[in-house]
Amino acid sequence: MLKAVTFDLWQTLILDTPAGLRQARAARVRGIQQVLDRQGVAVDVAVVDRAYDAAGARLEEVFWSRRRDVGSRGQVRFMLESLGLDGAVPAEGGLMDELDQAYCLPILSALPIPNAGALEVLRTLSSRGLVLGLICNTGRTPGKMLRLILERLALAPYLSVLTFSDEVGLRKPHPEIFHRTVSALGVAPAEAAHVGDDVTTDVAGAQGVGMRAIHLCHPTGASQALDGTEAIPHLHALPAVLLPSRI
Repeated sequence: MLKAVTFDLWQTLILDTPAGLRQARAARVRGIQQVLDRQGVAVDVAVVDRAYDAAGARLEEVFWSRRRDVGSRGQVRFMLESLGLDGAVPAEGGLMDELDQAYCLPILSALPIPNAGALEVLRTLSSRGLVLGLICNTGRTPGKMLRLILERLALAPYLSVLTFSDEVGLRKPHPEIFHRTVSALGVAPAEAAHVGDDVTTDVAGAQGVGMRAIHLCHPTGASQALDGTEAIPHLHALPAVLLPSRI
């Protein structure tokens, strides 16, 4: 019996916009540069921009490709290493706090948008007695910011458990991130379904721990449906798939 549903976040419940991505990146780079400048460290914005890309490559190599993750301070540390400044900034203290804020806060001024049907589907499933959770690979935006975004988009009240990869140190499709979430929801994997847009991290990851997997297969996107996998073209179709006898 289905008792719980977990969701992916990016490109499932919320969507990036090209303008928002550009704005957030530029503000992060500019913010880091300005904090360093106030400390008497003169670094050109273009150099910080290259360090941002270098940090992303390091994150992929050291953590993300190995299904591991690190928080925003670790990401800032990679940028500092690329700038040759790692030893000049203590791991804790006021300067690191400022750099971390400069890295994290821009997303709040460049908010993603809810996916079509996200709020309605969460409301419908919750009203049918299902407990709902989130399993998110965070990327450049840490869980502490994503919590604020979910609140601002009015999605947070429906999600009982929020699991963010940067906070647990693991990324989908690592089985432990799924197990932790369903355990926190108080259900067994066989009593839960996971909904997401990625065939590897979401579909294969959920199936690997015994959860039912629903692939949100964007018709115009790169993530196409796999043979034998339950797929929906948009979130509005989800209630009928999960609760066909009650819709």
